[in-house]
Amino acid sequence: MRYTIHASAISRYANRIYTHCLHDFPIGSGQYFFLLRIYENDGISLYALAQMGFFDKGTVSRGVQKLEEAGYIRVVPDEKDRRCRRLSVTEAAMPIIHRLLEAKEKWNQALTAGMSDEECLLLEDLMAKMVQNAKNYLDEEESE
Repeated sequence: MRYTIHASAISRYANRIYTHCLHDFPIGSGQYFFLLRIYENDGISLYALAQMGFFDKGTVSRGVQKLEEAGYIRVVPDEKDRRCRRLSVTEAAMPIIHRLLEAKEKWNQALTAGMSDEECLLLEDLMAKMVQNAKNYLDEEESE
């Protein structure tokens, strides 16, 4: 089975697409995931952002710091729990957001070209199962 090679190739191609999309902005493809998830989930916590993308807290902290330094997000302490930091995009991020959403739509269309709606739904379900299986496997490995 070569699905891991295919998944890796798709990921590398996606990084190339988003790097090209962001070529005139001071962020790279490593931050696009965080920026879009913060845009879609205004007020999300660092912890929830890490869980959403299956990232470790250090990776999220570095990515968020770059976005904050560039002026694309605000990081504010939660009013009820000062240890929790809430994230939201700034107006300066909106041109990037629009470009990313457009690139994401084109990329998804390119990836699913020639597939029926049923195939797309099946693909999404199977990939979600693979992600959950990967998480379960790592959780078991790390608990041993």
